[in-house]
Amino acid sequence: MGVRFIYALTILVLLVGTLRGEGTILDFFKLRKSLGLLDSTVERLQASNQDISEEIRKIRSSPDYARKVLRDKYHVKDPDEKIIFFAD
Repeated sequence: MGVRFIYALTILVLLVGTLRGEGTILDFFKLRKSLGLLDSTVERLQASNQDISEEIRKIRSSPDYARKVLRDKYHVKDPDEKIIFFAD
């Protein structure tokens, strides 16, 4: 008897909340799904931030590595270098 009463009361509260427009159970599930998506995005961004921080640390600690990054990623050349293009 007690369990049925609790179930009936829960359903009644949900129905009253739905009728008053204070948020439905569907809104709750949508928000839970959004929370999961946001949590995974935060985790991905934190990992990316950690990778970038490590890259910055390497660049600051090693001039050779900084030069390599400048050459490979940003195509910076030394003043005495010349760029040669080959036709296909």
